[in-house]
Amino acid sequence: MNIKAHQKNRLILEFGVLIQPFEDLLNYNEPPTIHHYRIAIAKVQGGDPKWRLTVRDFVKFAEDVIFHKENQDISHVPERFCNLVNEFINNSELIDDLNELRTRFRNNFKEAKCSLFEFVDRIPIQWEPEIFEANTPFTAYLRINECVVTARRRLHYFDRYLKAAFFQLFLENLGREVEIRLVTTLGTKRHGVTGVKEISDLARQEFNNYQLIQVSPDIMHDRNLRIDDNIFTLGPGVDRAGVALTNFGPSDSSQAAHHQFDSIITNGTVIHWS
Repeated sequence: MNIKAHQKNRLILEFGVLIQPFEDLLNYNEPPTIHHYRIAIAKVQGGDPKWRLTVRDFVKFAEDVIFHKENQDISHVPERFCNLVNEFINNSELIDDLNELRTRFRNNFKEAKCSLFEFVDRIPIQWEPEIFEANTPFTAYLRINECVVTARRRLHYFDRYLKAAFFQLFLENLGREVEIRLVTTLGTKRHGVTGVKEISDLARQEFNNYQLIQVSPDIMHDRNLRIDDNIFTLGPGVDRAGVALTNFGPSDSSQAAHHQFDSIITNGTVIHWS
């Protein structure tokens, strides 16, 4: 297990639970009242101390190796936003204009979440190459998924033999705002564009920035995952990892490497998009 990747995912999941009272306010049909904002602030403040312990675990690499600046930046995001909302609900002008109050709340809430992800991404996660023994598909899935769930901006998968299992195994728990690019060949009824067309059509309706891209088999051979700015390579497709001896690990993630993958995407034919 990659401990830091696991802690990062846990931190973000618990942050989502912590700020749920604020998320709920945005789903009200009518503008929330000042009373609603005060209750939401109290709920978030109540869970904040426990969440900070999770942050502390994430930024601590050893007893004498702690990312203090990042700890401060990450752990204070909920507190700073609560203070800002308190200012809003004590502003005489905003109290008399609940629509404007909701607009400012929504905009600043979005900025607060973006800053949280930015701060979290400053903590380095070191990925190591692994070899999965034959007959270890579950272990292989868990290790690959550790990488996939860290995606915040983009998940790009390059596989000549893309199968429907990829959608079921790896897309379900991703945020719907993550940029998805699935690059494959025409294929047959079992793989490629032909094999995944039906499930891809469902995915494009749910993800905000989704593309299924068809390319010629001549320009792509190895299977690769691009997760944010990290590129990983693996032997068989993710649906077959660990069935036989499987290599998986970080690959060249230089600007030149990214340019090569960008070129493959640019020169492909978009079959599905959202």
